[in-house]
Amino acid sequence: MKNFTTLSCVIPFLSVLLLCSLIGAETAKKGTQAPTFTIKTMDGKDINFPGDYKGKLVILDFWATWCGPCMEEVPGLVKAYRQYHPKGLEILGFSLDKPDAGDTVKKVMAQKHMTWDMCLSKAEFSGKIPGLYGVQFIPSAFLVDGDTGQIIAGAGGALRGENLSHTLEAAFQQKVTGK
Repeated sequence: MKNFTTLSCVIPFLSVLLLCSLIGAETAKKGTQAPTFTIKTMDGKDINFPGDYKGKLVILDFWATWCGPCMEEVPGLVKAYRQYHPKGLEILGFSLDKPDAGDTVKKVMAQKHMTWDMCLSKAEFSGKIPGLYGVQFIPSAFLVDGDTGQIIAGAGGALRGENLSHTLEAAFQQKVTGK
């Protein structure tokens, strides 16, 4: 009887979790239009996305200072930014730290040489932008063509580890050749 009671509690929870995952997965994925938004960066800069990024490729990077896997990805992002920024790469970061953690985020950014624009989610995972993109785990990133607003690479592994440089190289090649 105890197993049945436990199962009757777990199954609805898993169903809701699966439904939320499916809804989030449909919100922003490769080949779809990126959700548009306006936001103010931590430095007070107004961003109109993707309109402000014409001619650019943009990585939307969702992370947090307390997230070990996020911090492991930072050196690769810094390297990619240094290599591809002159070609037109921008990174727009979204820290999902607590809303009062701005000083911590800025300190980590300085220590890790994260020189791109950064936004602090006002409600962590429940914030407007993470919600638009269906972000349920971090690190999570999307590569968006600033000209078309199309998502080139989604929240999977295409923008992580060694795949990052391959994905960016292919995206810039496609942008140049149009194929």
